[in-house]
Amino acid sequence: MARRFVFTITTGRSGTAYLAELFKQNLTDAAVWHERTGFTTFGVDAPDLSHFTLFNSRGNVSRVNEFWRGKFDRDLQTPTTIHAETSHLLAKAGLLENIEMLLAKGGQIEVVVLKRDVFDTLWSFYNRFDFVKNGLAWAFYLDAAYPNVIVDSEPFLEHGAAGKALWYIFEMRARGTDDRRLLDDQHGVRFHEANLEDIADVDAGQTLLTDMYMLPARGVTCPAARNTIPFQFFGEDERKKLRRFCDQFSFEEEAAASAAAFLERGRRLGEGPATARK
Repeated sequence: MARRFVFTITTGRSGTAYLAELFKQNLTDAAVWHERTGFTTFGVDAPDLSHFTLFNSRGNVSRVNEFWRGKFDRDLQTPTTIHAETSHLLAKAGLLENIEMLLAKGGQIEVVVLKRDVFDTLWSFYNRFDFVKNGLAWAFYLDAAYPNVIVDSEPFLEHGAAGKALWYIFEMRARGTDDRRLLDDQHGVRFHEANLEDIADVDAGQTLLTDMYMLPARGVTCPAARNTIPFQFFGEDERKKLRRFCDQFSFEEEAAASAAAFLERGRRLGEGPATARK
């Protein structure tokens, strides 16, 4: 039965496939998944659209809570010591708001806060048109219209799809900060910062696995790059325009400030908006 669990807080388009492969090539006695998606797994091993939208609209309501209880019970039956999932979906649907269920059954939790250069992440979303249609954002990322969020999306909306994508990156940075402040002192939960640009290097990969007490005796093997965009729809002029837009913001400082203000107001994502909790 699994006793050590690895999850991520991240945006997607940030190296989750690479991180999963890094774990697969280096962890022993481990079951590793990138994303557990498909008609047999949504709503069972991964949150489905109802869990996703409920959590980001109303918080950790009973239907969300029940999903995590069932998922964690199954995860505990993984026939390896380590159970690792690098999916960006989990932390946006109440993963850490329900993590006490795993802790209560002896689970040890490693949370990787995985980041990629902000502009590179934005450029990837932009070329894939991920935030052009709201349905995709509602189902897989975060839509700027969700009421249960940390960062105010209003200042970003006038910038169209690029603004919505940038707000989403801000929101996920703020959630990473928020979750760490709430759980960093929790026995059984440890947080690790990782940057995609760094962990492709053997030394940085070794540092991450050492910090997680998962370093293989033979040393670290770094996988090849994964999940890259084979072409860019937009040209250099659009890239420069988007870069100027992105450079207006100081991400780490502003995301941290948003998370701090959220907590100081007594807000918690698990509790949902004050008017929507039921």
